[in-house]
Formats: sequence, C-alpha cells, structure tokens
Amino acid sequence: MLKDKFFSIINYSGSDAGVDFLVKFNKEHEIYEAHFPNNPITPGVCVIQVIKELFSHMKQEKFMIKKIKSVKFTYPINPLIHPEVNYNLIIEAPDDENIYQIKATVYSGDVVFSKINLQLLPE
Repeated sequence: MLKDKFFSIINYSGSDAGVDFLVKFNKEHEIYEAHFPNNPITPGVCVIQVIKELFSHMKQEKFMIKKIKSVKFTYPINPLIHPEVNYNLIIEAPDDENIYQIKATVYSGDVVFSKINLQLLPE
C-alpha cells in the first residue's frame, strides 16, 4: 500500500460514475531516492497503483487490477515541481463478473501526465 506513505489524499468529490481526487506525493519517500536521486520521477507502476488505491478508498473495499487495457504517459511527474496532482476517474458500472472499467486521467492544471484505462475487481 502506497497510501499515507508515498501519497496522501488531499480531497475528493464526485459520484459512482466519476470522481476527482487531489493527491499529494511525498517527495521524501524512499522510492524517489532510487527513481532518481536529485531528479525524482514518479514511477509509472506507482501512478497505476495509486488509481487502484484511490478506487479502493472510494469504495471502502479492496480491489485488484484484472487488466491494464491501455496506458499513455505523456509527461513525468516530478514531486518537486508538481507535489499535488489530480486523478480523474471515470467509472463504468460493474459487469456481471463485478469487474469495473476505469478510465483515469492524471493531470495538474493544463499538464496531462497520463491516461490509463484498466479493469478492477474486488479481491
């Protein structure tokens, strides 16, 4: 779990169909020491893990990633430059197998860091 160590939730609002989170990355976290010293970049796998943890926080239930359908990283997240980042999640109602389709956009102002389309299901 990265929540409350690597990132924290500043606030969120929305509904079951879509929600906006404002998160703050911990620039002092040890992940940034390795990725990369003096030029911290948020690893893509962490950007994706944050989506799963935000959705789990919202639903008050643990979820796991079933499938990552598409990922587009367009700009690196450096917590020294962008300590707070928005995660917009568009959520489709679960299918018969209780799988949720999530379309996420990670951004700050006019800067889009990534667009991710994945499937989550309860653990």
